[in-house]
Amino acid sequence: MAEVPALRRSIAILRHLASSNRPISAGALVRALEIPRSSAYELLTVLEELGLVVRTESGYVLGAGVHELGSSYLRTNPLQRLAQPIVRQLADDTSATAQLAVIRGWETVYLLKEQSLKSVAVITATGVRMPSYLTATGRAILAQLPKSEVLAMFQSESGFVTRTGQGPTTVKALNAILAQDRRAGWAIEHGEVTPGISTIAAPVYDVLSRPIAAIGLSLAGDALTEDTDTEPLVDKVLAAAAEVTAKLR
Repeated sequence: MAEVPALRRSIAILRHLASSNRPISAGALVRALEIPRSSAYELLTVLEELGLVVRTESGYVLGAGVHELGSSYLRTNPLQRLAQPIVRQLADDTSATAQLAVIRGWETVYLLKEQSLKSVAVITATGVRMPSYLTATGRAILAQLPKSEVLAMFQSESGFVTRTGQGPTTVKALNAILAQDRRAGWAIEHGEVTPGISTIAAPVYDVLSRPIAAIGLSLAGDALTEDTDTEPLVDKVLAAAAEVTAKLR
């Protein structure tokens, strides 16, 4: 077996960071992995430049680049093929627009979009990117990620953009929304991407129980008012996401 110490140590660092929900200091990594201190700092510097780790005040966490690599892997595996009939059925059953999305960096990227004949027009064509903190699909994924990963994605964002004047404008505001979504197990947004359109979304998990995609369902805003009983629609979205998760395992 070929020996490439720097590569092996870099992977060991990434795996060790992935096993923790808190930042880990360089010193702790040196002790846990028995890596020479000078080598550890050199590797962390390179990993940080590549966006694979992020340095915080209390140590290092995984960077957004790790999640982007995971999403890239998903696009080469059967995710879209397995999800397409399920997303199609969800759209038909609800007379709405259904999507499958992943996160790349800090953006939501739509991989599938299925519309019923009666569905409303939404900006979620395949390949379209949106800030993940505005979309229900993005939030459904973010809410189930370790808080340290979410911090790594957005801590450099000095100002959040909005499309309709609605949505979180700070990391603190986003975390408050994600806390609610985490407790519920699904996410919702009202008119933050497209005026008059609301979206419900639920996460899809891989074999390691990591949230790697989300299924969303978009309807006209008057179909999801505060007085609307959303439970039947939420149940359908959760069931669709669970079905895709089961097929991936």
